[in-house]
This record gives sequence, structure tokens and C-alpha cells, in this order.
Amino acid sequence: MPVTYSFSPISVVIVDGSPLFREALAKLLHDESLFGHVAETGDKHLGMFYMERLRPGLVIVDMHMKGETATELLRYAKNMDNSARVIMLTDRDDSDELMTTVHLQAEGYISKLIEVPELISQIKRVAQGQIVVSNRLMGALARAFRDDTGEVDRDLTILTPRERDILRCLSIGMTNQEIGEYLTISLGTVKVHVKHILRKLGFASRTQAALWARERGITI
Repeated sequence: MPVTYSFSPISVVIVDGSPLFREALAKLLHDESLFGHVAETGDKHLGMFYMERLRPGLVIVDMHMKGETATELLRYAKNMDNSARVIMLTDRDDSDELMTTVHLQAEGYISKLIEVPELISQIKRVAQGQIVVSNRLMGALARAFRDDTGEVDRDLTILTPRERDILRCLSIGMTNQEIGEYLTISLGTVKVHVKHILRKLGFASRTQAALWARERGITI
């Protein structure tokens, strides 16, 4: 008898200042079997209320809402018990807010200026555990990273060959599970190596490590 696998649809909360955009995005996600409940709002407090009620696996936030709304929502999502994965949306190719959200460990940085199929594909990849950065945002993130860290001298040679292999996997947004399957090592081993990479190179998150590696062509 064949083995069947089931999964629980992922609940989503969208907080975006544009009613037209967020309503259209919510409808698109409703049509995807990967997602379950999808709540949308343009209000920070209502967004937090939806997070408490739905305990979503994914939160999508407009990076350019008034004041520090975006970072407050990101911090709120990360402080929940289930620590939802978070996507920051932007309609700009450059942003002062980018590095703050990297420190708070958002998993996705997605441009609103891409085609709809690509947008949905990137959202799904984040929901399934990957770190995703739209190509058109890579330059802005790289600049923000350099401005934030200065010219810190990070020596790749202090990593073991296996750690360098894993860093290459991180650079393309692989999850720990995907890295383990790709390199034929256990999930626990991957987690230990990732921890060592971040400590040795002085990164606060795997997103920072991925950006650094991509900028230097350390990739698969």
C-alpha cells in the first residue's frame, strides 16, 4: 500500500497599506492549496490581533507602512510562541529599513514589482522554509549590509570544507532539511554546522550569511 502524506495548510496574515494589493494577494493565496486561512488588514493593531487568533505560519508585511509599523509587526511575529516566518514586501529597490529587518531575522525580502507568478512562487518558497530575496533587491540589501557592518574582515579559510559547502547552500536559500538531503548528512549535523558558520564569521542570522556569500560569489 503506498504511503500518503498530509499537511496542515499554512495560515497567513497580510498587513499592507494598499487595500487593492493586499486584497488581491489574499485572493491569490486562497487559491493555493498550501495556504489555509488568509487574513488581511492595513492596521497594525488588527494585524497583531489576527496573529494572536490565527497563529499563522507566515506573516507578510509592507515594509513602508507609517512610522516603525513594519519592524513592530516583524518583532511581534518573531516573539510569538510559534515564531512565524515573515516576508517583507517593498515597491522600492533601495530602502533604509532593510538592515533593521535583517537583524530581526525576516526570511523573505520580496519586491512588489515582479510578475504575479514569480511573486506567488517566492511567497510559497518562504512558507516552505527557504530564505528568499528578490533579485532586484539583492543590490540594496548588499549595500545596506556593507553600511551596517563596515569593512569587517571575514576570513573564509577559518571554515572547514563542510562548512563552506553548507554556506554555499545557505546562499541560495536552502532550508536545513534541503541542505541535509543535498549533502547527505543529518538534520542535526546541518544545524550544528550552521551555528558554527554564524559564530566564526560573526553573523547574527543565516540571512546575513547568505547575503555575504552571494555578494562574493560563494554559491552553488
